[in-house]
Amino acid sequence: MKKGLLLSLLICTCNLLLVGQSKSEKVDIKWGIEQKVSKKTVLDNIIGSDESGIYIIKKNHKGKIPILIERYDHDMNLSKSVPVTLGEKKKARSYQAVTEVNGEILLFSTILDKGSKTNLLFVQTLNKKTLKPSSILKKIGEIDYENGSKRNSGSFRYEVSNNKKKILIYYKLPYEKGGKEKVSYHIYDSKLNLLWEKDLTLPYKQELFTVFDYEVRENGDLYLLSRIYKDKVREVRNGKPNYEYLIIAYTDKGNSVTEFPIAIKEHFLRDMQIAVNKNGDIICGGFYSENQVSISKRANAFEQNSISTNSSIKGSYFLKIDGKTKEIISKSFKEFGLDFITENLTDRQEKKVKRKKAKGKRVELYQYALDNIVLREDGGAILVGEQYYVQITTTTNSQGQTNTSYHYFYNDIILVKLSPSGEIDWTEKIAKRQHTVNDGGFYSSYSLSVVNDNLYFVFNDNIKNLFGNTYSGKDKGKIKYFTKKAKESVAVLVEVDGDGRQVKEALFSAKETDLLIRPKVCEQTSDNELIIYGQKRKNQRLGKITFLD
Repeated sequence: MKKGLLLSLLICTCNLLLVGQSKSEKVDIKWGIEQKVSKKTVLDNIIGSDESGIYIIKKNHKGKIPILIERYDHDMNLSKSVPVTLGEKKKARSYQAVTEVNGEILLFSTILDKGSKTNLLFVQTLNKKTLKPSSILKKIGEIDYENGSKRNSGSFRYEVSNNKKKILIYYKLPYEKGGKEKVSYHIYDSKLNLLWEKDLTLPYKQELFTVFDYEVRENGDLYLLSRIYKDKVREVRNGKPNYEYLIIAYTDKGNSVTEFPIAIKEHFLRDMQIAVNKNGDIICGGFYSENQVSISKRANAFEQNSISTNSSIKGSYFLKIDGKTKEIISKSFKEFGLDFITENLTDRQEKKVKRKKAKGKRVELYQYALDNIVLREDGGAILVGEQYYVQITTTTNSQGQTNTSYHYFYNDIILVKLSPSGEIDWTEKIAKRQHTVNDGGFYSSYSLSVVNDNLYFVFNDNIKNLFGNTYSGKDKGKIKYFTKKAKESVAVLVEVDGDGRQVKEALFSAKETDLLIRPKVCEQTSDNELIIYGQKRKNQRLGKITFLD
């Protein structure tokens, strides 16, 4: 027992020493001074940066002060922190969001006026020197919920254009069972001057129409990616697709409305992301599966105890649609090869998949969601997806008390390179295993930065995955899961170049910093800088990664 313990300690010590010796030389990392903060106070968003520093917002879940606006200098140390209250007592507003538009920081808040039965949206600009909101409280949105209730009072959302010079404020109006989808779109510039607005009743039932993505162009045009379901909101009915994708474009200050139905009969489009290029053509990319979907009893049992965005995917696709004629200029579909599907699996898992394939059964990847479509300067694109699902377990003790746990899995990342002509050049898979319980995946997933022609992924990993032969050979597929234990955790950088070649290196260990990074809130604030945030219990720290290529 003692020998085993000593051996484990020796291996752990050697791993930590190796991390220190093998840190990436592709980046420079700068950490600020560690802060002791209440566990109830967490980073909500990295707003942006300028010559004065980096601006962030923290939320206080149970305190009297709902939010903190903070500025950090470029050495990543806190220079100013201002608590912000949103009105007093009965007139208190609810915090919605903070965003930056063309250098202006905007704070959004709402209040339900029970007297007039209206849901009101307000905006204030933030003074970058004092970090205090302007005394001018501008009402920017109003939803009448006279026929609804507090729970059915509508909602507000926003989307900023890629050049951060335009902002969309859109309203989700109160739900009416069986009624048509009612929407309200408002496009503003950075000074909150209204450029155009549109109130619409779409010819689709609310419960059967879902918008998945909004694309705001630099000129103020708006594109919506939506799904229209046939009867109920479910992906499959009688083994066949139960929805179709529809893109709606609002151009010429909202005066022109064009619908682009995506009618692909040969495959089941499981997931989609859109982008609009400089010519106004629409780029669509995503994953597909077979049109005829068969679900076994075992799969049904699994789905009842899991939550995910997709079931299975067979390959990737690319569509390019002419923005004027609505014609599909080019399209391509590429099935994932067996080697790609079995990559990062153990020998036993690989043999099982190959036996299934040999029997003529369908072999696909499961539980992958499309996260990003990265447009490239040459007119091509890269699709980025991640395996994500939630498993629910319920146990009962001897006293009959039940306990339900939520298991969050964030696993491999997949990349698909699309050429300017629409052909699929290559597919790559980044090995990753993350499993946590009852935390919403707080430290899981990844952060993506695009620097020149390369993609850089930052995420928490198990230190053992940096050493040894974990991806091939005798230990093939035996990838260790990330854990929150400091001695086992390391932040890694995976570089993927334009040809799909990937290099994985250590950034720092959790033992070294006494922190775990939160990839979901990290933010690329310039062409070669990524702001990262580390947290563990009450310890919090801001850092900056500068890419040296």
